[in-house]
Amino acid sequence: MKSNLMKRYLIMSCVVLLGGMGLTGCQKESVNSTQTNTEVTTQTSTDSTEDKDIEQGTSKIVSTVMGDVEVPVNPQRIVVNWYLGDVVTLGIKPVAIYGWIQESMPFYDMVKEIPAIETWDKEEILTYEPDLIITYDQEDFDKFSQIAPVIVVPESVTSVERIEFLGEVTGHEAEAKEAISTFEQKLEEAKELLTSAEFSEKTFSILSDWGSNSYGIYYESDSRGGTLLHHYLNLKQPESLTKLIEDSGEGRGSVSYEVAADYFGDYVLWFLVDENESEYAQTEIWNNIPAVKEGNIIEIPASLLGLFYFSDVASMSAQMDYIIDKLNDVVENK
Repeated sequence: MKSNLMKRYLIMSCVVLLGGMGLTGCQKESVNSTQTNTEVTTQTSTDSTEDKDIEQGTSKIVSTVMGDVEVPVNPQRIVVNWYLGDVVTLGIKPVAIYGWIQESMPFYDMVKEIPAIETWDKEEILTYEPDLIITYDQEDFDKFSQIAPVIVVPESVTSVERIEFLGEVTGHEAEAKEAISTFEQKLEEAKELLTSAEFSEKTFSILSDWGSNSYGIYYESDSRGGTLLHHYLNLKQPESLTKLIEDSGEGRGSVSYEVAADYFGDYVLWFLVDENESEYAQTEIWNNIPAVKEGNIIEIPASLLGLFYFSDVASMSAQMDYIIDKLNDVVENK
């Protein structure tokens, strides 16, 4: 379930007065010459300082989607937009974060006291004096690069690739490797259950009820555990839902109560929007849905929305624990 500096400017030549005398022209040339020399000297000095930092090992060059970026070897004041779980999993405590946090997030205790950025703009970011900015948005590169080095990681990068890359950027390769190893081990264990006769070839939907006067039944394919279910555990969606997503070109959307039953899989992650009981679950249609009859509805209360909010490897590991426990309960109760 998402979610904008300073530009370098050139000092202009002094204004030439209309109808100026030859002396004025000489003055203009002299000023321009002095200005040009100053600019060259300043640029050379800056380049020399950057080269010296690299030689002394205090900074390094990393290759990104925005080109090569010079970053600190051991950044101490990181500001993060969206990729909070990745950074914290690497053992890094950001100086500020931009995004929502909630108690059910697996790393909540590590981030609950970190300042939250209210407005993602240069004025507020500057107050935290960052030495590195991590974001998903390419527009942030031009906006914030004069505040601190900006590392852009596109959302198209997989969760495993992302934490591996950020580990390299921040000098936390070992932590990244350990987190990936833990996640992949859990993944293999989960697949053992999901390839059993009980779950093999079954379909899974991610749905929530927003009420008949609102969105109706909302579906997800990537968010709210979708990355884990469909991209890492390789669980299938119902063909009807896959076609709906392909036709709309959107990985999420809503359908009315009247047709919602057509998009229920054999198993359903059923997100409760609030702590009240689902309106849809009170209809006659609900009790005739096969997944409901079979007891294959995995209810996820609103208090656990944070658990399924991000798709970093730490969040997905915790999501996996929850889902596998619930699926084991389903098997035991049959």
